[in-house]
Amino acid sequence: MLGMSDQTPQDPYALPPAGGYPPPAGGVPPAAPPPVGAYPPPPPAGYPAPTYPAAGYPGGQAPKPGHSAFAIVALVISIIALVICWVPFIGPVAALVALALSIAAWVTSKKSGRPAGLAIAGTVASIIAFLAGVVITIGFLVFVNRAQEADKFCNSVSTTQAEYDQCMTDRVSDWFGIDTTP
Repeated sequence: MLGMSDQTPQDPYALPPAGGYPPPAGGVPPAAPPPVGAYPPPPPAGYPAPTYPAAGYPGGQAPKPGHSAFAIVALVISIIALVICWVPFIGPVAALVALALSIAAWVTSKKSGRPAGLAIAGTVASIIAFLAGVVITIGFLVFVNRAQEADKFCNSVSTTQAEYDQCMTDRVSDWFGIDTTP
C-alpha cells in the first residue's frame, strides 16, 4: 500500500489530555489589546466611571428613536377628518382640529429630534380633508339655497300636492339636466 498508515485520524475538536499544555512562562499572559472601536477596560476600583458623549453629539443627547405619540395621534385624527370630510360643517372643523394638531406634532418632533414623517403626513391629510370639506359644505349650501328657491316658486304656482311634486321634480331635473318625461 502506498503511504497508508494504520493510525486513526485525530479528532480536531477533542480536548487535549490533562496537562497537555505547558504553563505560560512568567505567570499569567498579558491580556490582548481591545479591538479597534471597542470600549476601554473599566477603571480601577475607587475611581469614578468615565463619561462618554452620546454618539455623534458631543455634550448632548442622542436623538430619540421612533415617532412621538403626538404625531401618531395627529395622523389618526387627520385620517378620521378625511373620512368625515363629506359631512357639511363638521368635516372642515374636524380637519382644522387635525391640522392644528399635525402642525404642533411636526414642530414638537423637530424640536425633540424625532422623525417628523407621520406629522407631515397628518398635515397633508388634514389639508386635503379641509379643502374637500369646504368644497362639500359650499356645494351643500348652494343646493339648500336652490331647493329653497324651488320650494318658494312651486308653492306659489301649485294648488295641489301633485302639482307641487311635479314642479319640484321638473326643477331638480333642470338642475341636473335629466329628462323625466317617458
